[in-house]
Amino acid sequence: MVEQVKESTRDPGMSFRAGSFARWTPNWLDMLVVGLSWILVVAALRTATTVVTAERGLLYFLVFAIVGATVFGLGMPLLWMVLVRRRPIADLGLTTCRWPLSLGLQALFATVLYFSAYRGDLVDLPPAAQLLPLVALALAIGFFKAVFWRGWVLLRLVESFGIVPAVLLGSLMYATYHVGYRMDISEMVFLFFIGIMFAVVFLVTKSVLILWPVFQPMGQLVTLIEDRLTLPFLATVGFGEVLIVMVVVAYLAGRYQRKRGTPRGVV
Repeated sequence: MVEQVKESTRDPGMSFRAGSFARWTPNWLDMLVVGLSWILVVAALRTATTVVTAERGLLYFLVFAIVGATVFGLGMPLLWMVLVRRRPIADLGLTTCRWPLSLGLQALFATVLYFSAYRGDLVDLPPAAQLLPLVALALAIGFFKAVFWRGWVLLRLVESFGIVPAVLLGSLMYATYHVGYRMDISEMVFLFFIGIMFAVVFLVTKSVLILWPVFQPMGQLVTLIEDRLTLPFLATVGFGEVLIVMVVVAYLAGRYQRKRGTPRGVV
């Protein structure tokens, strides 16, 4: 799924060199593509939520999970970085470098979040037939969010503007993305700070393995359960297939980049 650190010419860990916290070296072409991908992802979510609506199950799934998350959310960043910019997928956070540290910290952060945000209360789990589709949704969409919001949007902003502006701007983009769910301002303000939390955690190792498959999807799963969302059991297969497709596409992109043996390029 993810590639080793040798695919990247940079240390994926967090760097605190002079100028890393704030800089002005914008790559406007990258910023244009990031902005376009944000618009497309938000538009797909908004279309699925307000035009198609969840009542039209299969069509909603196709627009939200396939078009929005898979094509625009994962495919577009991979296409730009690997084919156009000729950079490794490690530069999207898809790396196993320091995986023991990433997974260990993820377990620690997930535990802290659970006992601080939910006070250690056990969530009233639905029956397995209702729970499994929600788990599959949280895992698939959680993977998309980890790659798109942290590996793609955040890291491109860090390269152009430094850590502090990138965390703030990236979190603002993450919060306003939820306008697609028709959330109000107060909810988006809360999500802005959630975005800051995930961004700071991600930058410790710059690997999606510090967020996924537990830390980031956990919050979404708890919300889905508390909102009493119900999905047909068949949705387990659908979201499971979406996750498999995402992983396979990322793997093939990494193999393609390795075969080309191309160094990091500049458009």
